[in-house]
Amino acid sequence: MGMKPHHYERILITNDDGIDAPGIEALAEMAKEFAPEIWIIAPQHDESGTGQSLSLHHPLRVYPRGERHWAVAGTPADCVAIGASYIMKRHPPSLILSGINAGSNTGDDVNLSGTLGAAFMGQMLGIPAIALSLSCVRRAQAKWETARAIGPKILRHFIETGWPENTCLSINIPDRPPEKITGFSWARQGIRTTTHIHVDRRIDMRDQDYFWMTLHDQEPDAKGIFDHEILHRGDVAVTALSLDRSVGVNLPRVVFDAPRSAVNE
Repeated sequence: MGMKPHHYERILITNDDGIDAPGIEALAEMAKEFAPEIWIIAPQHDESGTGQSLSLHHPLRVYPRGERHWAVAGTPADCVAIGASYIMKRHPPSLILSGINAGSNTGDDVNLSGTLGAAFMGQMLGIPAIALSLSCVRRAQAKWETARAIGPKILRHFIETGWPENTCLSINIPDRPPEKITGFSWARQGIRTTTHIHVDRRIDMRDQDYFWMTLHDQEPDAKGIFDHEILHRGDVAVTALSLDRSVGVNLPRVVFDAPRSAVNE
């Protein structure tokens, strides 16, 4: 598989839905099976869509919520960075778990997701990381009982077997009752799953413009190998993601044409 199975002493848990979201509570509970120390360092408020952004232009404020429990007025990537590099500096985390997000993170969403951004930050700092997301039509309808039933099974599998080196894992759980989910499939990240972005212009009470943006996605192919397609047909979709986004590295070197003046000389 590449990365060897590991015994974890300390797990840092974060998310992008905010420290009071139900998904992080569920993840913290299931993480107790895998490490003696569980640390929660998560955004004070909802930070969905912030990707891997770091707060470099304003100070971060950190608020204690209890033992090994901190709220950060920043992004999920901020939480991992300040957690690993300051709050837990003496004894850094041996695993990052990010989630459980209310809503899937597949296809183009991977590039925007704060849930994935936290996992990427962990990978950048050399810390193994797994992001978990629960597919749902609306947050209020999220099947948390499914996440609580399936999450420990999938985490147990990868903590016991490991996963490809130099990657973090993105785990997407289907919007189905737990008894309808029988396994997981390895997936490719979906390509161009967003068809367009709708911008809705509105006017506030002071006659000033403001805008809401909404992403619109294409319908998945039930027979495909991409993450959103596997999720749509009812399997847990597991994608190994890398910080290396380069392509075409095996192409031959190209030599520029010499300037005409140099040729004439």
